[in-house]
Amino acid sequence: MTRIPQREEQALREVGQTSITARTGWILVLFFLLTLVSVALLEPMAEDSDRGAAAETESTAVTLPGPWQEFARGISASFRTARNQGLLEANHELLAVMDSFELRLEEESFLRRLVLPPLQGFLTTHLGVGNEQAYLGLQDWLFYRPDVDYVTGRGFLDESVLRARVLQSDPWVDPPQPDPIPALVELQSELQARDVHLVLLPTPVKPMLEPEHFSRRYSRDSPALQNPSYEDFHRRLEEAGIEVVDVTSDLWEVGQGGSEPQFLRTDTHWSPGAVEQAARSLGQSLIARGWLAPPRAGVYLQRQLEVENLGDIAPMLTPTPAQVERWRQRVTIRRVVDGAGRPWRSDPKAEVLLLGDSFSNIYSDPGLGWGVGAGLAEQLSFVLQRPVDKIALNAGGALAARKALRRHWTGGAGRLEGKRVVIDQFAVRELMQGDWRLLGVD
Repeated sequence: MTRIPQREEQALREVGQTSITARTGWILVLFFLLTLVSVALLEPMAEDSDRGAAAETESTAVTLPGPWQEFARGISASFRTARNQGLLEANHELLAVMDSFELRLEEESFLRRLVLPPLQGFLTTHLGVGNEQAYLGLQDWLFYRPDVDYVTGRGFLDESVLRARVLQSDPWVDPPQPDPIPALVELQSELQARDVHLVLLPTPVKPMLEPEHFSRRYSRDSPALQNPSYEDFHRRLEEAGIEVVDVTSDLWEVGQGGSEPQFLRTDTHWSPGAVEQAARSLGQSLIARGWLAPPRAGVYLQRQLEVENLGDIAPMLTPTPAQVERWRQRVTIRRVVDGAGRPWRSDPKAEVLLLGDSFSNIYSDPGLGWGVGAGLAEQLSFVLQRPVDKIALNAGGALAARKALRRHWTGGAGRLEGKRVVIDQFAVRELMQGDWRLLGVD
């Protein structure tokens, strides 16, 4: 009786029998070797050309290109670490140096600068292909890959996902704490000890509220997309007594009206209208809980202004000049000023403190290019008609904002003096990729 081979055996046999001619094999080998040699030869030549006349100095010493200098210093430092602290620490330090060296070579490579822009331009223009950081949606909409991964991936609280995040961390850094619940409970306990209320503001990401711009398979008839673990996450927070203001449903309902998209076309961040709606939902919730008095009119006013910028996803695709022009977007923001017309300012003595990331800063930080005076803290001041304090760090994520708050209260009341409410705003992608390590209770 003839045994029928299993599919795995058949696949292995077929892979093993893959054949090419000797001539084709030599061509592939030579092409691979030529690629390696060309990089080694062209990179120093390109760097010498960039330095130009600056390289002609009186010194006769050999000067290594910048990345190689850093690499050499890193190697020397690792040898010192080996003598003073041991081989394991030195090995971790050396791995970090090599990783940094590889990343910088990749970013500053002459061939990358020469080849990548036209190649990526061809892929995006003619084939509709993005890269490992960004996806092309429909009608010039761009999407950030971690945001897409959040809504399409497995639950961020799945045990296998939590274990994988720890195991996949680089060996030269402390592994992340992937479960957000313990860190948020810790923050709640610290604030309760100071008689301060904590409110979480998990901020939706673009694919959740603009799925029809990513794929024709989605429409506004369905609920907003969400990670499979989010419902369990929300339930566990409620069990821990942590208040959550989830603005996703409010923004989804506004988006169904079709008056304005809830996100910028080529940026990871929400639209000015979405920020204002989030501030309204948040402010009304704080007042309804009885934590703040009803607003008084005239304390803060709004001033309308148009701004134009290229979103932060676009540079990830090294766009051509034509794409840059096409992808730029003009929006209307409403800057917040006080009753005398002066620009809004964060007030350390305010009753409300907003911890946030770039979603709080997108219309506040001039470096982000979308105007100033119209961010989440400003709009919350307008809704509440009272001052708001703000600690918002771009890419602050799960860890940096909490660390900053601890530095500000410096073991005593500090920045929390007079506070009644602390709002912790973070992009929901941080639930899947953020470091939620415990900081230790003072």
